[in-house]
Amino acid sequence: MVVGLLFLVLVVALVVLAVRKANARAGRTATSDVTTLRRVFQYLLLYGLLVIVAVGIAGLLGRLLETDVLVTGDESALARDLTFTLVGGPLFVAVALWSRRRLAEDAGEARSFGWAAYVTAASLTSLLLAMTGLSRVLAWVTGLREYDGRGLAELLVWGGLWGAHWWIDTRTTPREHARVHHLGGSLVGLLMTAIGLGGLLSGALRVLLGLDGGTVVASGGRTMREGLVTLAVGAPVWFVYWLRTTARDERTPLWLAYVLLVGVAGGLVTAIVAASTLLYEVLVWLVGDPGSATAVEHFDGAPTAAAATVVGLLAWWYHRTVLGAGAGGARTEIRRVYEYLMAGTGLVAASVGLVMVLAALVGAAAGSAFTGGDAVNMLLAAVTLLAVGGPVWWLFWRRIQAASRDTSGEEITSPTRRVYLAILFGLGGVAAVVALIVGVYLLLDDVVQGTVGAETLRGMRFPVGVLVTTAAVAAYHGAIHRSDREHMPEAVAAKGPRFVLLVGPADPEIARAVARRTQGHVQAWSLVDGGRATWSADEVMAALEGTPAEEVVVLCDEDGPRAIPVRRT
Repeated sequence: MVVGLLFLVLVVALVVLAVRKANARAGRTATSDVTTLRRVFQYLLLYGLLVIVAVGIAGLLGRLLETDVLVTGDESALARDLTFTLVGGPLFVAVALWSRRRLAEDAGEARSFGWAAYVTAASLTSLLLAMTGLSRVLAWVTGLREYDGRGLAELLVWGGLWGAHWWIDTRTTPREHARVHHLGGSLVGLLMTAIGLGGLLSGALRVLLGLDGGTVVASGGRTMREGLVTLAVGAPVWFVYWLRTTARDERTPLWLAYVLLVGVAGGLVTAIVAASTLLYEVLVWLVGDPGSATAVEHFDGAPTAAAATVVGLLAWWYHRTVLGAGAGGARTEIRRVYEYLMAGTGLVAASVGLVMVLAALVGAAAGSAFTGGDAVNMLLAAVTLLAVGGPVWWLFWRRIQAASRDTSGEEITSPTRRVYLAILFGLGGVAAVVALIVGVYLLLDDVVQGTVGAETLRGMRFPVGVLVTTAAVAAYHGAIHRSDREHMPEAVAAKGPRFVLLVGPADPEIARAVARRTQGHVQAWSLVDGGRATWSADEVMAALEGTPAEEVVVLCDEDGPRAIPVRRT
């Protein structure tokens, strides 16, 4: 008990310190500390009570919808549901009414982090549990499982809560504060839609190829029905969150991270992995050793791999189209992360394949007959990794190197490139050290035992393969690193104030443009009343020209932007 109390005190102290530090940076007073801390606990309590009450009501409603549970149900669960409803219900209503009053009285309440965090957590929790209930109901409708009253209760309770929070969110939360909620819902919808579409395609292929020996309505169609249920659950969520809401949002770094890393990179990685698996299975069947498995047994997972390939390519193509539709060709840091991630993925796959090929050659040099089924299959796996990973690496690396030849030096000085090279050298160094230690140990072990021979070399085949591969990769990227250092541009002097606060029409693009041109930290505030409707980055830079101060406020009123030197305390 004492430990728990001390832990609670520590958590509260950390929250207070974090709030005070954040407010100190923003220049807010101690009153803001108390307000922020109040919001943290208020909305945390509101979220906890929401979950408790919803669990209780869903449990009681589930018992009503399954009449046999009223007689044979778990008494402890019944007591829990009653407690959650009778105790948590009034408390939740009280805290909810208090929160509603605060939202009505204070315009800043809806813009607070606490409110945005509550709406996001409550909406996504309700969404996930409502989707779970809907999938259970649809599984009953399609004959995949028996009647499930509890699933119907979850759908009604959590679906209602999600609808209520969606309605509240759209009317109270500023658009920029709802992005995490909308992107989170888009991610959930995308994953469920992709899984459902993949299951539907996989089931159709299994039926067409006769792998299940059934028809669409018999046992062979079960995979199709499961995929159809998942698709019916995920597609509406993706439609509401992405197509109708988030796809038209401002292209912030978070939006670009979702599209590039989740949609484009995630789809392409899924397609590459699935296609590699399918290619390997085909090669093993044609020229390798499938063992005693029949064609039906050997290709049992082929429909799933083929479906995953198609779905991954669809996701990649769609998100690439969305990105291009908004003139997303600018080389942002998020785009660099995506391209270096894909190049690294291809390089790792090709490197593993090369290690396996070298290991096979060393084994052959040691006198091992390369005719066993496992050896042939290992070589086929190496060929598959090289055939898939090599082109992927070359495609993205060629694009990266083309950008690095830009005379501005943006690419070779970008943090993503430096991190990529550092990670490669780090991983390569670790792999080389481990391989060297293992190889020397195997050699000395045979030396001590007096059994040095061809079998020693055969045992060292994988450490040798790793050492040669890491040496080749390190040599190439070492040359790239030296070339980058030779072509590194001179350090560019700051072209403007160190800090600029823009106060005028809301236009995030201007803030980013000014940040690039001044090489300083830029914040943007929008005027509620008065001032001009539009302004430009050129006007801001003209107002800043000749200003010696390092910290400046640029105010855009009806006469245009004017710079006001300030000093932050």
